[in-house]
Amino acid sequence: MPDKPRPDERSTWRRQIEAIIETQIARSPFLVQMRAVLRQLRYERENWPLLIPFLLAWFFFVYRRERGRLLALQRRLEEDD
Repeated sequence: MPDKPRPDERSTWRRQIEAIIETQIARSPFLVQMRAVLRQLRYERENWPLLIPFLLAWFFFVYRRERGRLLALQRRLEEDD
């Protein structure tokens, strides 16, 4: 039966994996931003009953506004053709 890894070996392996993950996250700006948002949400956990519905409403309105702008641009481009 193989021996269990010693605690210092496990922590070395874990540190290496965490370093790899940190490197991969740092390569993608979107992941860095999402990680920051998730960390901020974790800090605001006691305010979630108010914060989450507000954020959902805000995202919905921003999405609708941006979609309207894209559709207007699409109509303008189709008229020019």
